[in-house]
Amino acid sequence: MAGEPVIIQIKRGAKVQPKAGGAWKVAFADFALAMMALFLVLWLVQVADQQERAAIVNALHGENILEGKDGSIHDSSRPHIIDLEGSTVLVDSVSPSRGTGSGHAGPATVNHIPRGERGAAAGQGDYLDSLVPGSFQSQAQLAVLGELVEDAIAGADLADNVTIEVVPQGLKILIRDNLKQFMFARGSARMTPYFEDLLLALAPVLSRVENPLMVSGHTDSTTFRSQNTTNWELSSQRALEARRALQYGGVGLGQFIQVVGMADQVPLVTDDPRSSANRRIELMVLTEAAQQELRNLFGSQTGQAVPEAAEAAQRNQPRGRYLGDE
Repeated sequence: MAGEPVIIQIKRGAKVQPKAGGAWKVAFADFALAMMALFLVLWLVQVADQQERAAIVNALHGENILEGKDGSIHDSSRPHIIDLEGSTVLVDSVSPSRGTGSGHAGPATVNHIPRGERGAAAGQGDYLDSLVPGSFQSQAQLAVLGELVEDAIAGADLADNVTIEVVPQGLKILIRDNLKQFMFARGSARMTPYFEDLLLALAPVLSRVENPLMVSGHTDSTTFRSQNTTNWELSSQRALEARRALQYGGVGLGQFIQVVGMADQVPLVTDDPRSSANRRIELMVLTEAAQQELRNLFGSQTGQAVPEAAEAAQRNQPRGRYLGDE
């Protein structure tokens, strides 16, 4: 027994593996959800046409989201730089054709070149309307300009949004909301791409007219929850956005004589002040007489009127012995 080897067994405890946490599963689920949302948005952008996109925007900015129980809306009005999205169909349909050759002949406001199959007119199509730059003063000239704009936008499905009217002060182009198309996001000065395209397409036509332009913005009677923003600010910002779009499209800055916000003071639908038709932009191509009246209203004749009034007041002073006159 004494010579037998002593065997010593050392038992080591098994290493305890730390339990793996589930945090990575949460992170991976968030990543997968974000990727799914991204591809869903990309798919919607790819398959939706311009009208469907506008409908989605209107739904996201609808009254049920932005309006409160008291009929007020949140202050989401922000000056917005033109994003130049949308379709170019409007640009192609509204922009006037540029005449070549005989298309430049004559001093008329509009040159109509009939379709011809022989001679100089061969191959020029049905009609080539070339708007000659100039000033439109008479009612007949303004009617011709209005017909050109109406014909240009006839195929752009804008009959419910655009109204063109010849008035004594000039040509009025009225662009308004309806239930299908919003010109601006609800309660905001951000213009929708559809109407950006419209103004950018109208700009080349208006830039060839030497008459001054007046832009006015109008809203409905819906009030804001915020006391710092009213329909006066909103209508002014929308009028400025319309001016920016026209200027970007080619209308000179000096052609604008007035850009004004009218809030809800001049509704189209007086029986329903909150009607969508009251939310609109009005473009006025002013005649020379209307331009002069506007300048007189804001004091262009002040330098002459004040001395005349002072002279009349001096003549009305009492004269007699109390003033030293015998």
